[in-house]
Amino acid sequence: MRWLLGIGDFAWVVLLLGMLSVPVASAQEPAPAVVVITAGDDATSGAAIRIDGEPSGNVPLRKTLPPGRHLIQVGKRGFVTFSKWLQLESAQVLNMPVTLAPQAPKEPGTGSLLITADVTGIPVLIDGKRRGATPLVVDGLAAGEHVVEIQSPGEGYKAFSEVVTIEAGERTAVDAAIRITPELGSLRVITNVPGAIISLDGADIGVAPAAKGGLSPGEHIVIARAAGYEPVEQTVTVVAGRERVVSIRFTTASTDLARILVRANIPDATVVIDGEEYGNPPIMIEPAEEGTHSIVVRAPGYREVRRACSVGPGRNCEVYAELNPLGVSVRVEANVSGAQLFINGESRGPVPWEGDLPDGIHQLEVRAEGYQSYVEQIRLQKSSRVRLIQVVMTPAVTPVGHESDKEAQRRDLLRNTVTHAGAPVPVGVGALDFSSGWPWLASLGMRTGLTRFLDMGIFVGSFGRLTDVAVSTKAGWKASRSFSLGADLQVGGGAGPSKRDALGNSHPTNNFFISLDGIVSLHFPPRGALSIWMAFDFNSDRWDFDGRNSSLPPVTSSRQNLVRGRLGGSLEIVVTRKWNVWLEVEGIIAGKDRRVLGDVFGGSRGDSRVYGQLGATFKFGSPKESR
Repeated sequence: MRWLLGIGDFAWVVLLLGMLSVPVASAQEPAPAVVVITAGDDATSGAAIRIDGEPSGNVPLRKTLPPGRHLIQVGKRGFVTFSKWLQLESAQVLNMPVTLAPQAPKEPGTGSLLITADVTGIPVLIDGKRRGATPLVVDGLAAGEHVVEIQSPGEGYKAFSEVVTIEAGERTAVDAAIRITPELGSLRVITNVPGAIISLDGADIGVAPAAKGGLSPGEHIVIARAAGYEPVEQTVTVVAGRERVVSIRFTTASTDLARILVRANIPDATVVIDGEEYGNPPIMIEPAEEGTHSIVVRAPGYREVRRACSVGPGRNCEVYAELNPLGVSVRVEANVSGAQLFINGESRGPVPWEGDLPDGIHQLEVRAEGYQSYVEQIRLQKSSRVRLIQVVMTPAVTPVGHESDKEAQRRDLLRNTVTHAGAPVPVGVGALDFSSGWPWLASLGMRTGLTRFLDMGIFVGSFGRLTDVAVSTKAGWKASRSFSLGADLQVGGGAGPSKRDALGNSHPTNNFFISLDGIVSLHFPPRGALSIWMAFDFNSDRWDFDGRNSSLPPVTSSRQNLVRGRLGGSLEIVVTRKWNVWLEVEGIIAGKDRRVLGDVFGGSRGDSRVYGQLGATFKFGSPKESR
């Protein structure tokens, strides 16, 4: 192990050996959910719902979503689309009543206006008359110029005013920036094909839905790629301080005629499109009217399927309905996030889970790591209500004489600890190094982890003429199970016996040094690790030659200051859970010889410039989770 050098003051050095550990307690909370219901009107029932641009079902709907900001849109032919941004927190269940307003009949010589803003619910004035709040669609506006105004809602916001021109039979869009925001913006990309790869300005940013923050305002190029589809490229304008949500749709080979295609797994099912029955699937309508269509597929004894899809230029509506036998609606919830549900021994996915089950007796089992499995026999009877099953799981108890999974992981972590690698020593682990070689005939070091990315140690080494004491701190990162890199900073110094010349003058021996090592390591758990480092050293040595034990001429200067480059490597082998053995070899690749390292044993030898140590490591303690 390459022990980093430190300041040679024993008193305060020893104080730096305290082991710091910060256990992390993580509380798992249920995922949030949004419940979309009608506000008492029949028109809203069955309306299509889109969440973050993706079809998600029909009103009424309960949907589990990840924490964060989401766009909810509810639409139906002949009604104004409802849009609202929601901010969901962990474990929150938000009820959202929705009422759809009928669209005003189109008048000759009129157009419509869509007003959106980065703040919802702000009053909108058109030609000085209040027409609603953002987001807002206003129909029946006379062709020509109109003044759109949005007043500032308070501190941190600004007013908006713009003159827009309405064209007859067309919809004009206005996007208002109300919030006073910082200089950078962000982008979120969603697609209609799961697993699409998203790139921004030529660099991949992830799989859809993909997000990227810290973007400079202005135009950016977004490209989406998915197997079986042609890449889709779109120019997106990012606005400072705002998140731009972009929905990209992949299409099959374009046809001259737009079409609606509905298929189902039940041949005798009935297909209803926009309220009109079309018979048994498959159903194809060609040409189809552009716009959003409501698709309902139903069959006796099966739960009906409702979908909403759009037809437009280069975009067809294709629906495959998987009808499930009509049974009992069941929802299973648990007090542990990430638990898995098994019904009659068959995996049904993560909890919370909601679906249909046939009536009768079923065995329900919920499993989660670190908890006792929950098993219950349930009897289901047909009912229009959802059967809610709430599961309370208890932590698993480790039998006497057996170790838990966490304890086993800690034992493995202690066994795999090495002290020469770029990765720091784990928190809660201490390591003692004993070695012998050259230049240190005898050395002792100790190291302990401070955080996941940082450890600290001390080192004492001597070859008689000089005894060094060093403190060091290593910052490192274990990128994977087999690779790590780090940087080691060493500051220290030492002293040795003084000499007196023939005139009785004292010639003391001492030194001071600073070293910085860059380390790259390959790990072979549980066998050990191979490390290579490049280092730069500054040494300030005081050792006066008197010419009696060296062929070199007497040196009268009191101190030698020099900078050197050093290349080294080590092989560390894990012998047992608590013991390692290791070998390190280093060579000076730049800089002069250190006089203090020459002629130690007589024979007029200079600095060898090649050094090596053979040693062993004793590991102790209990690894802990770190922040």
